[in-house]
Amino acid sequence: MVTKNGGKPRRQSLVVLLMLMTLTCIGSVGFSQSIDSPYEVATWQGFRSAAVSFTFDDGTPNQSTVAVPMFNEYGFKATFFTVINWGPNWTALQSAANSGHEIASHTMSHASLGSISTDQYAELRNSQDAINARIAGQKCLTIAYPNCVVGDKALCSQFYIAARICSGQIEPSTPADFMAISSFVCGTQGSIQRSEDFSNKVAAAVRTKGWVVFLIHAIDGESGYSPTSSTQLRGALDSLKSHIDTYWVSSFVNVARYVKERNNVSVKEIAASDSTLTMRVTDTLPDSIYNYPVTIRRPLPSNWSSVTLTQSGKNISGQVVVENGTKYLMFDVVPDNGDIALRKSTATAIGSSFNTVPSRTMLMPNYPNPFNPSTSLEFQVSSSAFVSLKVLDVLGREVATLVKEERQPGTYTVRWDGSGFPSGVYFCRLHTGSGTETKRLALVR
Repeated sequence: MVTKNGGKPRRQSLVVLLMLMTLTCIGSVGFSQSIDSPYEVATWQGFRSAAVSFTFDDGTPNQSTVAVPMFNEYGFKATFFTVINWGPNWTALQSAANSGHEIASHTMSHASLGSISTDQYAELRNSQDAINARIAGQKCLTIAYPNCVVGDKALCSQFYIAARICSGQIEPSTPADFMAISSFVCGTQGSIQRSEDFSNKVAAAVRTKGWVVFLIHAIDGESGYSPTSSTQLRGALDSLKSHIDTYWVSSFVNVARYVKERNNVSVKEIAASDSTLTMRVTDTLPDSIYNYPVTIRRPLPSNWSSVTLTQSGKNISGQVVVENGTKYLMFDVVPDNGDIALRKSTATAIGSSFNTVPSRTMLMPNYPNPFNPSTSLEFQVSSSAFVSLKVLDVLGREVATLVKEERQPGTYTVRWDGSGFPSGVYFCRLHTGSGTETKRLALVR
């Protein structure tokens, strides 16, 4: 039986109330950082001076045909806020997700949430569910309020870790309200039109060590709100790429996750000797959401030239850098992923990477080949990327998925067991944000 008030059903409001009372707000994360000296945690990944996010709304066609290839070319990750009822191109969105871009919510119908308070639950929850059901390899964790009208933030935080508005402000290194992250409207109707406009906002973010978010709709001459010139956008990306050590360009969700992990992280040195330091990096956040690496550094011990670096016994990458005359070891680690061991090693040139960080992403020939029944497949990742490694038959049908996850720079080996598959030719396909490579495999019985 539905209880009524003035003739209006109250079932939905009761559901919302129960959700608010019983669910944990994934968007609410406290500040509880604890760092043992002399370790430091970077404000932004790589100890860069500012964070930059490019976000796209409404799913116009040129976003998939122009913007995604352009961002892939530069190795930058963007965010695409999707309106479910507008019939998005899910194949194109999945392709973007495979390249490491974020696919996020712009609600079901694009209605201003402030005017539909009784229906906000459906707009928020159903759009997230729709994206999670159709986009493999990532979770829908952020939202852009349609028309920049803020919705019920308490309700929104039940489902999302961050929400975007467009008030034209640079966010500080820790935003005051993750359910109202500001952005700058780009294109003919916004304040950001030329590549110089992008660069000026990024430079302003550096002065405050802040986070600047750009909001783009249509691109070039296509139909849509406030078209942005792809030429001007490319000029902005050129500038960012030439200052890659200063600006961290990443998706909206990854910056939000980084901030919350950075503010919650605990770094403890649990053992020390002349040749080995052991440290533990943890946080109190749910690992299913907050599994993004944070950047840590410490001065290199005076009698060490370099180090080998492992986490849970597996090599991870790092770099020896010098700042203000101090030589530092700098590296990225995922909290709650096991103890990290720093071991004294032979000399490594300042500024170079260690633990065999590849110069480019590539797929090596498998060994043995031909094989029966299994073979080893080795691939290299030169920068953090979402990696897909699949085996296809001669008709292009997927027969096995070997890797489908975010990988840090390094060299990896996986095995494919062909038991149960007929003899013949197969293909191994590696796909990352930098492109696709394919190798021929021969299973012979």
